[in-house]
Amino acid sequence: MRTLIAKHPVLSFVLATLAYQFLVVGFVWWRLPEGGHMHDDEAAHTVFRLRVFGPLVFAVAFTAYLEGRAGLRNLFSGYLKWRVPGRWYVLALTWKFLYTYLGIVSLFLLGLRAWPGFVVHDFFEGTFVGLRNLAISLPFIIGIALVEETAWMKYCVTRMQERYTAFTSCLLVGLSWGLWYLPMLLVGEGTPDGYLWPVFLVSMVCLTILLGWTYNMTRSGVVLLIMQIVSNCAFFVIPVLPGWHGLDSAYVNSFVAFNFISAVVLVLVYGGKELGKGPRARWSEGMPDQAPSSQDDVAVRESSLA
Repeated sequence: MRTLIAKHPVLSFVLATLAYQFLVVGFVWWRLPEGGHMHDDEAAHTVFRLRVFGPLVFAVAFTAYLEGRAGLRNLFSGYLKWRVPGRWYVLALTWKFLYTYLGIVSLFLLGLRAWPGFVVHDFFEGTFVGLRNLAISLPFIIGIALVEETAWMKYCVTRMQERYTAFTSCLLVGLSWGLWYLPMLLVGEGTPDGYLWPVFLVSMVCLTILLGWTYNMTRSGVVLLIMQIVSNCAFFVIPVLPGWHGLDSAYVNSFVAFNFISAVVLVLVYGGKELGKGPRARWSEGMPDQAPSSQDDVAVRESSLA
């Protein structure tokens, strides 16, 4: 078993994580009566909310099993790297808002849809229910971001980049990350109504490319964490989800279009091999006993890891 996991650590993680996700969602689907809602069943709701920590549990468990304490230090080492140029923090805080507003402005200027407003109804006025909902959800959003950046980006992408190009690594991990949400999309729980799953899957791949490029350029888990927190907060603020527009998905699709354009530009400009100005981030960078001393060592390492 150890040999198999060591040979395929990312595949093992993905299979375990997806199996766990389908099991949890299947339990919720089985427990709820026809037409029932998850929030009406306390047990189903509790199990469903706790499922988001599954990827982190598997990432920590597999890392501890394979590399012990050194691996665990490496898994979280990116969060110690916060001294990066300020432009990366500007990107982290604005990227989701920029892409989304570019999308809805384009729809408006082309005459395809009416202007939906800059913020959702009752966010900064009226009952302030939108702002309250974001404030209530913020601790959970931060927790989700920590899980996702640690498990999908550090554990998966950097291990994949030992063997594959950065683009291939982000593509495969992005598809797997998107499939994590597939059962929720199919049962209509935990994801926005009206968000078509093929579009959602494309968006997750593009997000992984953006995050992969950022990490390859900075090696900063802090920047990635902020990017994901902003990503999960933005749609609380901007009226772009289909639920605000009678399940019309045009607004959110316009965001995905700019997310896609961004991913294409990054690959074309920085190249699919490294997806950055220097060597792509590899898991072994944080493992001193695996540090390469020559090009031959790099070749040997790339053939034996990931």
